[in-house]
Amino acid sequence: MLFEVHGKVMDAEGNPIEGIKVSSGQAEVQTTNKNGTFTFYGRSNPTDYVILTFEDKDGNENGGEFVKISKDILVYEKTPGSEVGNYRGTYFAGDVEVVLLKKKESITETPDSGLIPL
Repeated sequence: MLFEVHGKVMDAEGNPIEGIKVSSGQAEVQTTNKNGTFTFYGRSNPTDYVILTFEDKDGNENGGEFVKISKDILVYEKTPGSEVGNYRGTYFAGDVEVVLLKKKESITETPDSGLIPL
C-alpha cells in the first residue's frame, strides 16, 4: 500500500523542532521544516499502521539533542485498492503530533557535594 502522513514534531513544551529526520523502511528520508511540520510518503505492507522513526538530524551517535523514537501511526484508507493485482490502495494520516524528549544529562545530587556527573 502507499501511504501519506502529515504531522508536526515538537519538544515537551510544545515548541516546533526543525531538522528532525522522519523515515520508514526504504522510503526517502524527510526532514521537519522550521515549523516542525513534515509530509511523508512511503510504501508499506497492507496494514492499519505504519511505523515512522523520528531522529535528531545529528543522530544519536553524533550527540543529537533529542531522543530517537519510532511511532506506530494509524492510517485510514484514502483510495481503495483494486480487486486485481498488487495495488492495495492509498492510506492517509493527518494532524499527527509527535513529542520528542531531550536527552537528559546523567547527574545525581548528593547531600554532601551537590551535583556529581556519573
